[in-house]
Amino acid sequence: MSLGILGPPGTFSEAAAVAYGWPKEELVYADSIPALFIKLSRGEVTDILVPFENSAAGILRNSLVGLTQYPVVIKGEIIVPVKQCLMAVRLYDPAEIEVVVTQPAVLAQCENYLRESLPGVRIEITDSTARAAQVAAADSRKAAAIGPEQAAANYGLIIIASDIQQENNCTRFFHLGSSSEPLSNSGNKSSIIFELFNKPGALYKALEIFALQRLNLSKIESFPAKTNSGYRFYVEVDWPAGPTQAPELLAKLESHCLSVNYLGNYYGYREGILC
Repeated sequence: MSLGILGPPGTFSEAAAVAYGWPKEELVYADSIPALFIKLSRGEVTDILVPFENSAAGILRNSLVGLTQYPVVIKGEIIVPVKQCLMAVRLYDPAEIEVVVTQPAVLAQCENYLRESLPGVRIEITDSTARAAQVAAADSRKAAAIGPEQAAANYGLIIIASDIQQENNCTRFFHLGSSSEPLSNSGNKSSIIFELFNKPGALYKALEIFALQRLNLSKIESFPAKTNSGYRFYVEVDWPAGPTQAPELLAKLESHCLSVNYLGNYYGYREGILC
């Protein structure tokens, strides 16, 4: 067994994997979210843990695209609090900092701090918080990175400011496996991606299918279909009494939609909700 996560060591993905209960010696690091899906599809890992949604930045587009492009099932989820720090090789005054290296979702989480404390600073984007720390550690400029405390410890950086993220910031991770695995018969929620015909009332009639079965949708997100002629919809369905209604629901959706991708049943994270 092996779990692919976003690396290098020191990312929030590593902290999420440990909190999820996966042994550290079975972790395999990838340098991007698309690379995680590739590793799973090639059988280089048995499972992956993918950051999917942040309370400040919303759904991560690369993760959503991966769910549509690769044959995967969702086996579980975990929500972890996110605390971001500004770090550098020296204890710079914020006014001295020439460039801040960060990851796109992290930038959204910390935009208030950057606007108030480092107005006009140059922003450079990288794939992960750990990679941002590596760049700041080697940069000849007065560079700072944004990331977790562990990244500062891993790469010999000094923390200039702590807890610079927006209030109540947390990230939801999906535990994914190959769709060749048998689907679970238990769980209190499911994720489904469906594509609709590009005509008036199509979404209304799709949502009516859920309503008539008295099913709550706790999440709905639209995004362009690959053909650019319409939209796909990602939804999360709550199962109050378990997924016994799933076969009937899917049959009705398939008769109405261009395509339906059922991502399986899983248990929602119970210790908290997205802030």
